[in-house]
Amino acid sequence: MLMKASMVPLPVTADEKFLEAVYFFNRMVEVQTNVRLFPFHLSAFLSALRSVTFFLQAQFSGDAEFEAWYQEKQNSLRTDPIMRMLKELRDESLHAQPLSLCFWHGPPIPDEGISTKHFELSVTTDSQGEIKMGMKVSAEAEEVQVKPRVSWVIDLEKQEDVHVLQACDSGLHKIRALLDEWSRLRPLSAG
Repeated sequence: MLMKASMVPLPVTADEKFLEAVYFFNRMVEVQTNVRLFPFHLSAFLSALRSVTFFLQAQFSGDAEFEAWYQEKQNSLRTDPIMRMLKELRDESLHAQPLSLCFWHGPPIPDEGISTKHFELSVTTDSQGEIKMGMKVSAEAEEVQVKPRVSWVIDLEKQEDVHVLQACDSGLHKIRALLDEWSRLRPLSAG
């Protein structure tokens, strides 16, 4: 038996949009070995992260102190290379342009390395997009399935690759700092 329940619509705040971005970031971390799902969650993350400042502006529209403070912050965000890149990626994905995503992948090799004269590695992608990797460290050994190490990058021509999760994590920290700063200032502006 199912019963229908209604929720009272709650106003969506910048803090809630930030939590949405965190959710999609965590999903990217969880699915980073999946070539189908990772880009989906990256796209959702980019949209949610960008929406945080839109919602912040909507929340405090008409507040003169906010407007003055935010003008300076907006200029800072525009000149920040990571924030500008994340916004550009969001704009690309929003306008039906494929993102220039690549990934580095390899077997989980211990820090001390592997001592062997024979090494085989097999890599496939299953029908769900999951990267599957097998390793053999001797000719006689059975192939062992291992969890691949994967690092997603934005392939920038003539520049060093940008690691997606590092850039997204940096963006989250910068937006959190922005929200925290306004939160500290807001009680002062209310009085």
